[in-house]
Amino acid sequence: MMIQKRSKLPPSQYLIVGFLVIIFLGSILLSLPFAHRPGIRLPYVDALFTSVSAVCVTGLVTVDVAATFNLFGRAVIAILILLGGMGFAAVIMYIVLLLGWDVGISQRNLLSEAYNLGTLRGTLVVVKTVVLASFSFQIVGTIVGFLVFRHDYAPLDALGHSLFHAISAFNNAGFDLMGDFKSMMDYDQDVLLNILTMVLIISGGLGFFALSDIYRKRWNFRKFAMHTKIVLLMTAILIVLGTVAILFLERVDLLSALFLSVTSRTAGFNTIDTGALSSSGLFFVMLLMFVGASPGSTGGGIKTTTAFAMWLSLLSLAFGKQPAAFRRRIPDDNILKAFQVLMLALLTVLTGTLVLAFLEHDSFDFIQVAFEAVSAFATVGLSTGITTQIGNDSKLVLMALMFIGRLGPITIATSLKTKEAKVRHVEERIFIG
Repeated sequence: MMIQKRSKLPPSQYLIVGFLVIIFLGSILLSLPFAHRPGIRLPYVDALFTSVSAVCVTGLVTVDVAATFNLFGRAVIAILILLGGMGFAAVIMYIVLLLGWDVGISQRNLLSEAYNLGTLRGTLVVVKTVVLASFSFQIVGTIVGFLVFRHDYAPLDALGHSLFHAISAFNNAGFDLMGDFKSMMDYDQDVLLNILTMVLIISGGLGFFALSDIYRKRWNFRKFAMHTKIVLLMTAILIVLGTVAILFLERVDLLSALFLSVTSRTAGFNTIDTGALSSSGLFFVMLLMFVGASPGSTGGGIKTTTAFAMWLSLLSLAFGKQPAAFRRRIPDDNILKAFQVLMLALLTVLTGTLVLAFLEHDSFDFIQVAFEAVSAFATVGLSTGITTQIGNDSKLVLMALMFIGRLGPITIATSLKTKEAKVRHVEERIFIG
């Protein structure tokens, strides 16, 4: 009798299954009556939407979090954000390390897939960085946030608000407990809270590999890996460019423009009414959201390094130079992957926008629908205010976009591949362009 070997799932499929399990467990907990405030009845689709948004660290909501969930419900959301931002794979691996167990090749492959490392080198260092950086930033954020919230809330409530805010900000989630969907609009001129939130957002968006590299190289830019240099450069360029463009397009004050530029890179908090932005302002914010944060971070989007690699490739095409930066050449397979990410992301966003526009064609403008689709895919959470008004079918579309955006289109695409193709075809050139 022949015993067949059980085939192992590829890392991408493990990630998908893991995220789905956490999402559905979270939705069940959030749908329970003792997770809600008295008199609140929450439909399961809204509990599921909230769970997806939390695990995918997005921040889009169909219900008022502050008015709907009690302490237990808020704690569940915070834990879901932590698991989604840090990555359940890193949490499990850190527990394994604490227990002194060995971490095998398959586990390292899972971590490499989860954080888009593309290599098994340094995976355990990244795990330690994930946990250390996450808790360090969030503890400091809680302490500083308490100094702000203590003026408006009782001490225990202020502590709860500051802890939730720190978790949400560092993990680029965009959830808030301010109530009435106001996010941080009541604190638009609070310099301390604005700066704290931006620091947490940027730190979480740099990526754990970059944070680890910065820490190990003691802030010496010359010694940084090329990846870290590109992340820091692109982050600075996008923040400055975004601030200047928003100042020009919307005529808001400098602090508000800077905050919107930072939060558009997948965080989702807002100090000004996003729905009141002009069409040009909304379109520019969509571009910032689409690029997003950096690989291996708590943020979404196509990522800063992807945009940088494509830009270098276009420059090399125009000027006949190698795609190089910081005296290092970017490999061809990196550039190919960058364009693959772009095409998959565009296909996902365009499909999602088309379906949403069809479902909501009598209710909202196209720019509003497109903005919501990009915000969901890039796991940002900014909204023009239509999320609470859309139908259940549209909610399912946004959930799918958030899920694909959090895991990454490449991860989703590779999960469909069951085995390597054995057929090798003869190569023949075609005419391009």
